Amino acid sequence: MKVLAPSILFMEAVLVALAIPVALTQGRGATTGWLLAGLAILLVIAAGASRRPGGVRIGWAMQVLILLSSLVEPAMAVIGLVFLAVWVTAVIYGGKADRIAAARAAGAAPASGDDGGYPAADNS
Repeated sequence: MKVLAPSILFMEAVLVALAIPVALTQGRGATTGWLLAGLAILLVIAAGASRRPGGVRIGWAMQVLILLSSLVEPAMAVIGLVFLAVWVTAVIYGGKADRIAAARAAGAAPASGDDGGYPAADNS
């Protein structure tokens, strides 16, 4: 998750920033534009903070904020739902990949059935 979480949050920030002109052309007003800009900035900050302990919780909070922003700009619901699905997938499989990498770094074999789908190395 040390690379995956910041990547997801940064991509989400880019899409939120791209939603600003859409909101303005639909007549939502400058307040909505500023709200989305602030949300994009928070996502960039969260991307930087997501490498620290508790970073996944920050990512969850950002997903909630994105979904709540759909109350102001309905198009954000699509972005929020897509990135929520990506975030859930990343948390599940990123955590699994981190555990496999930690087990390999420690010299231990991963738990049975937890090889990440990779064949065993043949060192003969």
